[in-house]
Amino acid sequence: MSHGGRHDITKHVTSKHHLEMAKSASSSKSICSYYKPSESQSVIEAESRWALFVSKHNLAFLNSDHATQLFTKIFKDSEIAKKFSCARTKCAAIVTDSLAPYFTSKLIKNLSNPFSIMIDESNDKTDKSCIILVRVFDSEVGDIRTRFLDMPIVNIGTANNLFSALKESLHKFGLTFSRAVSFMSDTTNVMKGARSGVKKLIKDENPFLHDVGCICHLADLVVKAGMETLPIDIDQLFVDVFYHFYHSSKRKQQFTDLWQSLFTSEPEVILKHSTTRWLSLLRCVRRYINQYEGLKSYFLTCDNRTNKVESITARLEDPLVLPLLYFLSYILPHIDRFNCIFQKSYQNTTCQLYVEINRLVKLYAANLLTSASIQASGTNLKNLKFDSQLENEHLGIGTETWAAISVFEQ
Repeated sequence: MSHGGRHDITKHVTSKHHLEMAKSASSSKSICSYYKPSESQSVIEAESRWALFVSKHNLAFLNSDHATQLFTKIFKDSEIAKKFSCARTKCAAIVTDSLAPYFTSKLIKNLSNPFSIMIDESNDKTDKSCIILVRVFDSEVGDIRTRFLDMPIVNIGTANNLFSALKESLHKFGLTFSRAVSFMSDTTNVMKGARSGVKKLIKDENPFLHDVGCICHLADLVVKAGMETLPIDIDQLFVDVFYHFYHSSKRKQQFTDLWQSLFTSEPEVILKHSTTRWLSLLRCVRRYINQYEGLKSYFLTCDNRTNKVESITARLEDPLVLPLLYFLSYILPHIDRFNCIFQKSYQNTTCQLYVEINRLVKLYAANLLTSASIQASGTNLKNLKFDSQLENEHLGIGTETWAAISVFEQ
């Protein structure tokens, strides 16, 4: 064949010996067919996947008691379903004794890389937990991921106790503060106190640790500070209106009947505003703008004139409330967009921080300052001169806000 080239290969392929061998090979079983996993192995895999599903989606282990019977009835022709047996006790054992050690070992392997620490306290009424997360490069997915590390009980949430719990958790997994590159938490004195906060105690262990903070929390604090300057407490108005209807089907029906007598559509659900949910405010503002006339009519005609009802009525009758709602609907979308970008758990957005902060500040500055002063500041936000403000009639507060103000002035 080394001399005959293509001719020898063609001759060999058409030879009787080669044809017989090819026929024999096509009818032979692959060696892999002799090593198929047993049914018991398949059942174990099915039960493990179910336990992982329960854990991932935060389902009660009690659901597993019904899953075994359900799978048998749904998948009647499956031998695996017939042998599937994973009630609450077994499911809990798989999660705690098999899955947890497996994923913990994977995490510890990744934590040989530098990592960031994130902690927060729970608000449980019983035992209070300190949730510890780490942000680290995951070699399997090839990207940075946030992973759960530990959740020790810390009922007395002093800085020393939280630091001790954090240090003990790191030690439990063979970690030290020396490999940590940054620390993230909320902005309370316990966490960020310059003299005795958790951050200070960690920096005593690792002076090079970078304090990142939570940019979304800081943005929310900015919104809260702005809301406190408004002449009407919009946050409290939302809360009071929601709880007026919350436990009363009679009041809900009375509002529905009144709404349908005024408009042709069904009333939308009255949203619950939570001051700890950063994206709650804008949704409530938009909903209350749509429901304003109906709510105002309802509280004006409400029979049960309690002090709370009188207070809500007075605020809804205030001619400033609608312009304020329109103003908030104009300025809040920018801050909500900013928060949504940095709340993404599946994407590393650190590289966007500087660009997005500049964009956000300049968007708001454009509604307040002259274009010349903004351009003169360049890329350094510290150079913004707030003494070059627009005239009142040129302030950017939204066309709907201006329209509501003109009605108010008439």
